[in-house]
Amino acid sequence: MTVRTTPNVIAECKEKKMGFRMTMIIALSAGSLAAAPADTQQAADDSEAEIRSLTESIRQRDAELQELLEQIDRLEGQVREFEARAEQAREAGDAEAEPDPAPLPSSVVPPAEREDGPWPRPVPDHEPVEPGEHPRLLFRKSEIPQLRRRAQTPQGRAIVERLRFLLNEGDGRTLPERYNPLRERPPADGAGPTADSPPGMYTISHPAGYGMLYVLTGDQHYADLGRKAMDMALENYRDRDRRYSFRDPYGPLRSGPALGWIALGYDLCYNGWDEDYRRKIAREIQDYNEGDHMTLSELARGSQHMPASNHWGMQVGGGAMALLAIMKDPGVDTEKIDELLEVSKRAMIRNVTEGFGDRGWFLEGDGTGVMASHIIYLPAVQAWRVAGGQDFASPRPNARWPVLKFIMQTLPMDGKPDFPRRGAYPHNVWSRRGMSGPGTFCSGFGVVTEEERPALLWLYNRVSRELDEQEGGPFETSCEYPHRAIMSLVNWPMDIEQRNPAEVLPKAVADENGLYVFRNRWRDSDDVIISVQTRDTRGWHRANTDGSVWVWGLGEKDQWGRLKGDVRHFEAVEDGSGILSIDDGTCLAVDFSGASGAEAMLVLTGPGAPDNGAVSAGGRSFAFRFVADGPEPAPKAEGDLIVVGDQVVRYRDGKLELEVYGDR
Repeated sequence: MTVRTTPNVIAECKEKKMGFRMTMIIALSAGSLAAAPADTQQAADDSEAEIRSLTESIRQRDAELQELLEQIDRLEGQVREFEARAEQAREAGDAEAEPDPAPLPSSVVPPAEREDGPWPRPVPDHEPVEPGEHPRLLFRKSEIPQLRRRAQTPQGRAIVERLRFLLNEGDGRTLPERYNPLRERPPADGAGPTADSPPGMYTISHPAGYGMLYVLTGDQHYADLGRKAMDMALENYRDRDRRYSFRDPYGPLRSGPALGWIALGYDLCYNGWDEDYRRKIAREIQDYNEGDHMTLSELARGSQHMPASNHWGMQVGGGAMALLAIMKDPGVDTEKIDELLEVSKRAMIRNVTEGFGDRGWFLEGDGTGVMASHIIYLPAVQAWRVAGGQDFASPRPNARWPVLKFIMQTLPMDGKPDFPRRGAYPHNVWSRRGMSGPGTFCSGFGVVTEEERPALLWLYNRVSRELDEQEGGPFETSCEYPHRAIMSLVNWPMDIEQRNPAEVLPKAVADENGLYVFRNRWRDSDDVIISVQTRDTRGWHRANTDGSVWVWGLGEKDQWGRLKGDVRHFEAVEDGSGILSIDDGTCLAVDFSGASGAEAMLVLTGPGAPDNGAVSAGGRSFAFRFVADGPEPAPKAEGDLIVVGDQVVRYRDGKLELEVYGDR
């Protein structure tokens, strides 16, 4: 009913608008005639008073007119959106217009490959991008009808509503009213005073946000807003975090994401811009040069620092997004871009082999690792698969485990995540605000495999869902940036059921860079997680360790013993129990079997074992640590063995052994 009457309302508003204009003309004419014969002071004063009154009347009527014009714009926009949806429904057929929660093919990573094949792996049946074909980075043009149907699901509507709010604190039909006042490179590092402002302030992903609304609605109004937001980026309007800006950013680590998210804006708005403007922005991206280490070619290869620096993933991820956005497009140097795409392939792999280990440990630590993955690198992995036809995720674990490690090591604590933070910038881990922390889910769903998605959903439901709903930012859209909502709409698994991670992931993992994790289960805050970093690592920042074994379980946290050195032996079984030995003779056994009578039993022997409460057997000293809900078991020596409940511990051939262990 509302839609049928809307054109009449618009006509009525326009009629009022013309009426006001005629009133102003008549009033001005009357005022002029009245003032003409006046030649006395009184007459002059009367005329001046009349003019002031008339001026105030005009001001009030101008305000009313402006309000009506804004109302007209909103109503006309609603009509255009309705007509666009109706046209889409007519083209696709009534059945096809129904909400559809099925995942976009572009967002689903195939099952993991054997780790001895090509890397990256060519995407099977990938259709190469045509010149001028857009969108292409996160989804293909052919997937727009399905994306629009996803946007009509309850989850999709909630995400789109949040996207609109992030753009202008309302319906997304205007530019934001709040901007960072700074128009130059900040004098020092730091996010600046506007970084903590409420959502709705201008950001580097505003062009992409308006572009997404254009894709979803077909309304030219949003492409025009995207152009205006893009022009602002070219005019050095800075992000809410003053370090990020298309012009004059605060170093390469900020310019990479700025360029990458601006490139997404180009990708999503492309079909709503005229040819000259498309070419202009493509050239801006191709010829990007904001100083040392901040050209497109330097960002694509990561010219500053090295992969073990958190700066590096931000450079190469942004460079990859930019290259994939403009490749083959009219007006670009195709030969140059093709050469840089080959450079980008190598850089994408270097980030997760020389910076990250094979199970997600970053050489600078967890907080800096979030920056090297979540900010722009993980979206670039997805863009390479969608636009470039190259899969960096499934052939090896490296590109997925910066996400999967959060499933492995996070404890759900009263609906919030708790994680054993190590190394630099621990504040970034599970941060819900700003550029650096968010993205574990909305970007993670686009890089983990089809089998791993339900486990990541399990984690979301336990550590973030309630917080997101409380803050009005469902599906990891609490963050202030429009691109997070875009990633969520594209990637969120709306049609699957969660699965306990124990059905998907191993319960014990060893990262080649020296981090070892053992977990007994995924259930609640009483889960037990044992972890140890066995050696110092560093990139630009250090992640030093004293080798302490971190014991988290039954709601308590402790550090115990020491394992620091080169690992000589590691093994694990299905229940998460495992054995670890290092080069100084220190050995650790983790027992989750329950045979000891405790939820978890840890045994240390060798130089790193504590003396307090140790038990001697066969000339060796064995230290025990229990995680138990009740009295702790009492280990007893029996010759060369130690008996703990129904469990037996021995030392043989340079390592500890457990009698109740795996299949034994």
